[in-house]
Amino acid sequence: MTRPLLHVITDESLQQRFTHEELAQRIADVGADFLQFREKRPKDTQELLSTAQTLHQICRQSTATQLIVNDRADVAFAIGDCGVHLGANDLPVEIAREILGPERIIGGTLNNPENFSLSWARHFNYLGVGPVFGTNSKTNPAPPLGLEALTRLCQVSPIDVIAIGNITLENIDDVLATGVAGVAVLSAIVCSNDPAKQTQEFMNALGA
Repeated sequence: MTRPLLHVITDESLQQRFTHEELAQRIADVGADFLQFREKRPKDTQELLSTAQTLHQICRQSTATQLIVNDRADVAFAIGDCGVHLGANDLPVEIAREILGPERIIGGTLNNPENFSLSWARHFNYLGVGPVFGTNSKTNPAPPLGLEALTRLCQVSPIDVIAIGNITLENIDDVLATGVAGVAVLSAIVCSNDPAKQTQEFMNALGA
């Protein structure tokens, strides 16, 4: 059985101490499984592409970390060797799959268990499910999902479930007990004083 995976999400809004590039270097140096480039501020496409290309180079040098671009399938396509994570209001997954092809990783967001269907889920490689315990990174977040609902989704999903939403070192064991394939972490790593150390702590908790 493979160990649970760690997705680390970059951010320059909740914290201003580190840039996306600085976070990526620290996270990739430790060897997190996935680095998700998340930029919710209004940026033009060329600026997003330039940052994503730099993060892609950092990930390639680490060999252990794979880049996922949040929201933007066009940016992921332009880079080449990376995936995309789609939110509910992003490009439909069927179109993203046509653009990126069958081999690329495409993740999807699931905030409401009632929206889950097998036919929809099978288009993705993984589902980011949450917020498990709420979230500090969105202005109008979905309500907390809770561990019971997360467990039920893990039991019926045909693809990997990645838990997200205020996951910490203190609650990660409870999250893993639901059967998730991994966790996605933002605040507990990128808002810490030492993102590399925190990434390593999470990797240790996941059995790396």
